[in-house]
Amino acid sequence: MIETESKPRRDQRREADDPVLLMLGVGKQLWAQESGDSFVERLRSEGAPPVIQQPENPEQSLPEAVWRRIESHQGDEFHTARGLPFTYQVEGAGIWFFRDGRRINRKLTRTQVEVAISRCPLTSTTEIKDLMDYAYLFALLMDPRIRSESW
Repeated sequence: MIETESKPRRDQRREADDPVLLMLGVGKQLWAQESGDSFVERLRSEGAPPVIQQPENPEQSLPEAVWRRIESHQGDEFHTARGLPFTYQVEGAGIWFFRDGRRINRKLTRTQVEVAISRCPLTSTTEIKDLMDYAYLFALLMDPRIRSESW
């Protein structure tokens, strides 16, 4: 007579083979500095900047340096890749774009700007097409006043 496996042993084997259970604990470092609930709340509010551990010297932070340049050039005229003029205004942790004196009805968050900065240098708008207002964002980040010598 062939001896069958005990039920607890079969359950352990199933857990070891289950790809979903194998992912248990993966990515926990992503939530080490910010809870999932506060992350969702931040995304919904579009106003709060991400919780990122700042380097000892803030001057070394590329996103921070670029954001300061963005703030200093608000109100200046920029041009999209197709040559359309626009301006912008920084409000809190976001940017409102204006075309022909009218505000575009979506606020670009600083988080989205930082995602785009992490992908720089950019060669076309399609590289950030997954982000909001990507045509304006591309024009902004690739303008020499904003990119400076960063990329």
